[in-house]
Amino acid sequence: MFCLRVKCIGGPRYNTTPTAAACPHMESKTAVVLFNLGGPGSLDAVRPFLFNLFSDPDIFRLPLAFLTQSVFARILSRRREPAARAGYAAIGGRSPLLDNTHKQADALQQSLQAHGAFEVFICMRYWEPRATEVVSRLKERGYARIVLLPLYPQYSITTTGSSYNEFVRECERQNYHAVTRLIHEWYDAHDYQQAIISSIYAELAKFPDPDPAHVSLLFSAHGLPQKVVDRGDPYEQQIRATFDALRQELAWPDVMLCYQSRVGPLKWLQPYTDEVIREKARGGTRQMLIYPIAFVSDHTETLYELGILYCELATDCGIEHYRVTPALNDHPLLIRALEKLILAEAQQL
Repeated sequence: MFCLRVKCIGGPRYNTTPTAAACPHMESKTAVVLFNLGGPGSLDAVRPFLFNLFSDPDIFRLPLAFLTQSVFARILSRRREPAARAGYAAIGGRSPLLDNTHKQADALQQSLQAHGAFEVFICMRYWEPRATEVVSRLKERGYARIVLLPLYPQYSITTTGSSYNEFVRECERQNYHAVTRLIHEWYDAHDYQQAIISSIYAELAKFPDPDPAHVSLLFSAHGLPQKVVDRGDPYEQQIRATFDALRQELAWPDVMLCYQSRVGPLKWLQPYTDEVIREKARGGTRQMLIYPIAFVSDHTETLYELGILYCELATDCGIEHYRVTPALNDHPLLIRALEKLILAEAQQL
């Protein structure tokens, strides 16, 4: 029986009364759990990281999964390891995602101090600290109130949904019971969008000709297989809503939404970022600015794929000045947006 009582924005509610007694001194304290993807801490960790990723049943749905999932994950992680290692080697031999998430957690911890008793935890989906460790710490410390905050502004079963499902499974396994609220999505948070706009203009100022009329602006989102969207996943719709809101406020003459990071032969969300770069170059673009929409922390997709691979592509195509706006990381406006989300949900616990 599922005994974690969860109230989700736009999602199911489980109203079973918690049966485990929390430590008395923790009754008034709220745990905040930041969900993120995770990334290998060394080149030797790349293959096991990929194995964890390809083992995820919320992303890779296989027949007779109890027999085939681990075999599939072992084969795919071995095949994908060389390309992934090259990417991580190019950005320092490890993923910076955990460090960046720690900075966000520290900034949030500090900002929440004025509003009550909160403690911020990090929970990575495919690398440490994973749900097993995090749930164990929460249970040991006796938290009875939890806010789950995914560092994915737009909801997808492949990101927020997967992290949430793993967290619930681990709570069941450890017989841990708490009153918990999950924030499904926050792409329309005002401070979040203002942080993006501020970051774009800061990067624009670094061009030789910083007139928006002379710079093509691409919002590059992480791709998703079209079949996932066709099953009802709201990610594309929420990405489009984020883009439309930003486009309206920026009033940029030349701006497009595109998608990166596709893998395999399946049809993914289009247009593809690399194809848009080629198209813009053929049309005469000589200055291009990329914003990694949907990413709030720099990692291999922003630093390597956009910052190195697509920079080389742009240069080869004749684009003279190509820049990638850094992800928000611990931008003060992002932290303020997250703080507001947490406080609003904590009031409902």
